[in-house]
Amino acid sequence: GGMRQRVVIAIALLARPRLIIADEPTTALDVTIQSQILKLMRQQIAEKGASMILITHDLAVVSEMADHITVLYCGKVVERGRTRELIETPAHPYTRGLIDSIPDTAHRHDRLRQIPGSIPDIRNLPTGCNFRDRCPRAQALCAEREPDLARQHATLWAACHFPLKPGETA
Repeated sequence: GGMRQRVVIAIALLARPRLIIADEPTTALDVTIQSQILKLMRQQIAEKGASMILITHDLAVVSEMADHITVLYCGKVVERGRTRELIETPAHPYTRGLIDSIPDTAHRHDRLRQIPGSIPDIRNLPTGCNFRDRCPRAQALCAEREPDLARQHATLWAACHFPLKPGETA
């Protein structure tokens, strides 16, 4: 798996692209190989002066690779901002849930946290906020109107009627 990933990345970079779109580039790789792949990608991007769009569910990879993050839910942007600010002080409850679901290696025997409920059927999305049925902060307004993407603080934008304040967990 890892050698194949390296070859595919090397072939893709031969053309010296200015924009690299990497869709789950480290999925199903062990941590050591994953680290090597990410290091190779960072080196190539720095040397070639390229930019990268990294598509992944792995926030650990994102926090290591990205300057900015855009979080999507049901195909819509729910939050975007500078990586550090978004990881440390997310404003959208979905982003908070993603961060909270990252396993804590210091507490191996703790149950993994998950976001309750199910993703809505993309062919029949609800009115209002798509995350509302899974959201601990949902109120009537969330069913009535889709939230706009609005500045929350410094470099962070979120689409939520009832966003988290810095330090809040839900």
